[in-house]
Amino acid sequence: MKVTVFGKKKTTSEGKSFTAFVAKLNRKDGSTLTASVKFREECGQPKLEECPINLEIEKKDANLAERTYTREDTGEDAKSYTLWVSKWKRSEEIYVDHSLDDFE
Repeated sequence: MKVTVFGKKKTTSEGKSFTAFVAKLNRKDGSTLTASVKFREECGQPKLEECPINLEIEKKDANLAERTYTREDTGEDAKSYTLWVSKWKRSEEIYVDHSLDDFE
């Protein structure tokens, strides 16, 4: 499957910086699911400067984990998703941002 991965530099409350990755996964019914992306140590991860980047990931080389948590601001139960990747390769298709195509 092809996945567009976005990266962002973040900082923990202790002052440590790290790169967080996120992607939107397309379901067979046409809906999308937003998930954080974690790359296992043995496969490495894309560089932040390369993001957003299109990746090709075989379904056998990844799994999707679901976590239920309580939102601090509303007290509601919510779900978050993490795509764990153990093997990937760069897609030959380069990411092109079309978010401003409808504007002059």
